[in-house]
Amino acid sequence: MDVRCPVCATPETGHELCEVCGVRLYGDPVLGAATARDLAAAETALGAARRAWDLRAAALVAPGPESDGHRRLTAALGGTPPGDGHVPADALREETGDSTPVQALLAGRAQVSFLECAPDGLHLTQVEITRAGIPVPGDTSSTPWRSVVPALDGDPTLRRFQLAGGVGTLPPVDRRAFDEAVRAWLAERLRTAPGATAVLLRSAPGWELLRRAGAVAVQNPAVRLAADGDGGAPEGRPGGAVRVRRLLRTLPLPADHTLLLARVDPHTGAVHPHSHVLFPAGLVLRPDETVTAEVTVYGGPTDSTPLLPVLAGPPAPGTPALALRQLKVRALEPERLTFALRGPGEVELVAPAGERTPEEPTADLSRLLAALPRRMVRPPALELLLTVDLGGADRAETEERLTFVREVAALLARKDPAGATVRAGAVGHYDHTDYETAWAKAGLLLRAPVVARPPAELLAALATWSPAPGRQDTVSSLEDALHEAAVLTARRPVGADSDETCRVLLVVGGRPPAPARQHGVVPACPRGTDWRTALGRLRAGGFRLLARTHPATGPPAPDAAARQAGRYAAEAWRALGADGVFRPGADSPQDVVRALDPPWRHEGPACPLAFAAPLR
Repeated sequence: MDVRCPVCATPETGHELCEVCGVRLYGDPVLGAATARDLAAAETALGAARRAWDLRAAALVAPGPESDGHRRLTAALGGTPPGDGHVPADALREETGDSTPVQALLAGRAQVSFLECAPDGLHLTQVEITRAGIPVPGDTSSTPWRSVVPALDGDPTLRRFQLAGGVGTLPPVDRRAFDEAVRAWLAERLRTAPGATAVLLRSAPGWELLRRAGAVAVQNPAVRLAADGDGGAPEGRPGGAVRVRRLLRTLPLPADHTLLLARVDPHTGAVHPHSHVLFPAGLVLRPDETVTAEVTVYGGPTDSTPLLPVLAGPPAPGTPALALRQLKVRALEPERLTFALRGPGEVELVAPAGERTPEEPTADLSRLLAALPRRMVRPPALELLLTVDLGGADRAETEERLTFVREVAALLARKDPAGATVRAGAVGHYDHTDYETAWAKAGLLLRAPVVARPPAELLAALATWSPAPGRQDTVSSLEDALHEAAVLTARRPVGADSDETCRVLLVVGGRPPAPARQHGVVPACPRGTDWRTALGRLRAGGFRLLARTHPATGPPAPDAAARQAGRYAAEAWRALGADGVFRPGADSPQDVVRALDPPWRHEGPACPLAFAAPLR
């Protein structure tokens, strides 16, 4: 006959103490029959041991005090409330047996099954191991306990009480029959190929029948107990796939997690793949930890949506892609990115937000590497000459023009601090002598011209410039500024040609130049300077002609003289901005600098990746 412990219902093995609950099963022999006092004392001790054992199990289940489960559990305990859920540490029995680190169990395998004996059932989760050693959880099959062991109670609370080892007033679950039922389930579900491994996750301590199920499982040679350090999945924490993923996220990264970018050789312009390590191999996360890494990438020659592949290793054919995103990036502009790592192979782009494409793109890494341009062709150097109207009747408008020019110079200085590829000069102009202000001395038409030099030096020179509001808004001394500009730029460096330097004239003003001879009511230049001749010389010198001015708005002027002046101004600004016109309030200094930049060219296809360094 099968003899079991009167407290925890574990089949006895002939030992003096029960191996599970620790109650004394046998004592030293004594002479004579037991007295009534002896029997009463033994029954009292046995009752106390049963209550303690069952209350321990009930505390693991710990239903809410107002719930139906709490009331049913109280009845199963013979009317004793189950308590507050606190279980003394010495009452929790840990899983025993040799265990192996999960990382070692996964090494060299393409597939592993994870087995968990949880309070809600038996879970079997398939995990694929990629060529880079990244574990990828797959499908999970779950079987409720009642389907495996029908003898368990149909009520969820009472069933968990039984799985924790409790007996109470319920029919005891036959432990040997329970073991055989688990063994049969394993034989049906755990069909592993020769040499394959199933990893048993440790059950939460104290759940006696779950411990027994694990002990049955490890009798199978293909099942290894994992040293996962998780202490099991306690009541209330999800098991199955959620627990497996949580465990896999704490494994060391098997390979560097890298961001694939493009890098341009500064000497030859050749384009090569560049691997930026976001998270190094060997990095280990704590449970539920997330770490981030920041990187600055740069846009190509035009506004684009480059791909951002995250790889498990260096960029080479066959390296698996962990994630692939696409981001909108402005031409030549930096973009600060933040990536989050949640575990091996789980990398997410978290910033910037709202700039991504609506769908995640797909791309073949081999084709992506083959699609890189052969070479980026550096644009010619930029020579920028500005003319700035420092006069006019509206002082605020005049100050805005000077502020704009300073901002353009500052942006160019940040782009090329040493002036290796950008040189800039400026000529400031006021009114003619006939319309001099009290601030400007008689005969002062121009600021001392700033010849082409590094933008930082131009910015320093502009700091000394000041606006001088004039008394009229019909014309300025722009024609004299254009003449001075033509003289300054007439000579080109020896050996220079139009392919080596992009020359741009940017006229920043509010009033047109004065004509050489009076044009109706439009006064002539006192010096007789012809702005069209000066403009032609600049055009012949290879200058692009750009202008920044306010557009004419409102209804036509009521008198003929004003209309004539308006037609002259419109004609002049069309010529001055023959290659493009910028509008205050619509085109920012950043927009203007981007338009001034000579374009990069690429040999071969356009680059599908972001750049690791700015194109300079």
